[in-house]
Amino acid sequence: MISIQRFKIHTIFILVMSSSIAFAQTPEDYLGLPYNSVELSDLRNAFTTQNEIESFLPYQKVYKIDYQDDGVYMEYNSDVALYRIAFFDTGYTYKAYKQTLPFNVKWNMTLAEVEKITGLLDFTRQNIFIRNFSTEDYSIDFYFTEGRLHHIKMTSTLKRLKNKAQLVANATGIRLLPDGTVQDGNTVDGTGSMIWGNGAALYKGEWSYGLPHGKGQYIDSFGNRYDGEFKLGFFWGEAKFFSKIYQYSYNGEYVMGKKHNKGKIVYSNRTVYSGDWVQDVMHGEGKYATGPNFVYKGSMVNNTLQGKGEIETPDGFIRGYFANGKPHGICTQETKDGSQSVKGNYTYGKKNGVFTIKTNGQTSKITYENDIEIAYGLVDPTNIR
Repeated sequence: MISIQRFKIHTIFILVMSSSIAFAQTPEDYLGLPYNSVELSDLRNAFTTQNEIESFLPYQKVYKIDYQDDGVYMEYNSDVALYRIAFFDTGYTYKAYKQTLPFNVKWNMTLAEVEKITGLLDFTRQNIFIRNFSTEDYSIDFYFTEGRLHHIKMTSTLKRLKNKAQLVANATGIRLLPDGTVQDGNTVDGTGSMIWGNGAALYKGEWSYGLPHGKGQYIDSFGNRYDGEFKLGFFWGEAKFFSKIYQYSYNGEYVMGKKHNKGKIVYSNRTVYSGDWVQDVMHGEGKYATGPNFVYKGSMVNNTLQGKGEIETPDGFIRGYFANGKPHGICTQETKDGSQSVKGNYTYGKKNGVFTIKTNGQTSKITYENDIEIAYGLVDPTNIR
């Protein structure tokens, strides 16, 4: 019988951390979510606008972003949770919004056509061309010109924001508020330094709106050091970070104080990950290595090998699909010289079903049930399909 011991798959362990990752189904679901949520990140990634326009309205405590080429603007509250989103048709500064609209309505629908989907809409006092739809979670204004839908504005209720508060808290990392002691300079709208807790933490760099905003440096007594970009008091933008306690360095992007978008982390034990992040979680496409003897390239979900990918070890490769850090689905194991391979279906790391074994030009079929061999036979190469 052909030996297949060298193809034995060892259980793969990757630390799984808690995450607030979830997936929105409709535009209404975006309201109340933090800026760095998966849903809003995916929505923005679908946009074509190259130079979005940022506006900070400190007296209203609003952070607004206009995506004119995509026909939408978003407004975030002081916690950087989305509380308003507006969609536009063509004919304005904005181009037409082409993603899914609330209730899946379409531009240029008549009032009657919209109400057939939403039910009767209410008049508004401020404008006879606006019709309103309200729930406990949000209010939607439908704007009609010459009897046709051309603009939609959705606003979250306070109840909705409160219900999403924990998601926002989970998505929020370090934020420097101006409640420390000024050391020097202009800490309102200039360059200056501030310390907190009798020197436990120090920020020096640029300020706007009375918050760290721009280029700066953060150092604390725990041995953490951040050099890079800040926004509204958050670690936000390109940066380098080093943690003495957890013995890692990170070079990449932050959003709302969390590792987000693209970045590379290197631990002292030689574990390295380079790729996509969402709220401090390895999530997306990336490369994960635990020293030179284990390298994974492919899809990551919540810090775990999940989806299509490839593992390289000293013995060879495992290519296919993974779930919870283990081969799951059709996978192929192959030696580096290509002389031996095993292909078949795995269920969370265990062989199940008929596997094709190739060794030095000889092919056989082995049937497994829960990783136990139950049938074996050589295959006539002329009959292989």
